[in-house]
Amino acid sequence: MKFVEEIFIVIVLYKTNLEDSRTIKTLEISLDKEIKLFVYDNSPEKQYQEESFTHKKFKVTYFHDNSNSGLSKAYNHALKLAVDKKSSWLLLLDQDTCFSKKYIEAIEILKKDQLEDKTVAIIPRVISLTNNMQISPAKMLVGGVCRPLQHPGGIINSKISGINSGTLLKVDYLKSINGFNDRYTLDMLDHWYFRKIFEDGNNIFLLNAIINQDLSVHENFEESVSIQRYRQMLEAECFFIKKENLLSFFVFKLRLIVRLLKQLKLQNKNYYKFTLKKILNV
Repeated sequence: MKFVEEIFIVIVLYKTNLEDSRTIKTLEISLDKEIKLFVYDNSPEKQYQEESFTHKKFKVTYFHDNSNSGLSKAYNHALKLAVDKKSSWLLLLDQDTCFSKKYIEAIEILKKDQLEDKTVAIIPRVISLTNNMQISPAKMLVGGVCRPLQHPGGIINSKISGINSGTLLKVDYLKSINGFNDRYTLDMLDHWYFRKIFEDGNNIFLLNAIINQDLSVHENFEESVSIQRYRQMLEAECFFIKKENLLSFFVFKLRLIVRLLKQLKLQNKNYYKFTLKKILNV
């Protein structure tokens, strides 16, 4: 069996129609044949209509969760399906990624002997659509600080982080850690499992391919991140950092103070109020 045939693919939607998804549009251009796609829709209203879906390279299985349970629940749902179908790898997609033909080809030509037994994740290089800077892979430093990692490709044994979209995770490994951590419903979930991979003595394979990602937090913060979303981000960040050492905790507090000073310039004063509350109570 070819490596690509062992992959179960999931895309998670939120208030974006599958038809209009940048991920779907760019994948269709890059694909040479039809693929099976599991769609988990977290939107209040359905974002997929079979009769009007025009992208012919996707055989869609659709699930609607109008309660917006978050990413971890969506991924765990997909993981269960991947296990049932005896898939070896789970490919995570979001709705706003630009995929390239080179990414598809890099997966198609990947051979199992390029991977080690300890290789439990496969990632592309990710470049921001907003500022053209590298998002992933990134060195994971103290206090939740991430900096671009320059790496030629292949096996990475160091502590790094990345993003969900475009990441392949080994199903057997996910089963061994009881799936995705429900405490990270959306933000920091990727940081959590990349840290977990390193802590468990496993490694990551970097593909010779680039994809592009549109991250809302890299744009105009007040316009792209609602106050409700920011509260959720803040809670996830604090929960993540509590699992780190004392130095990381101290650096994180300093980062929050710097963030608060920047947020004083925002029109909505609730941002800095929530940050201040965390600084005092974390």
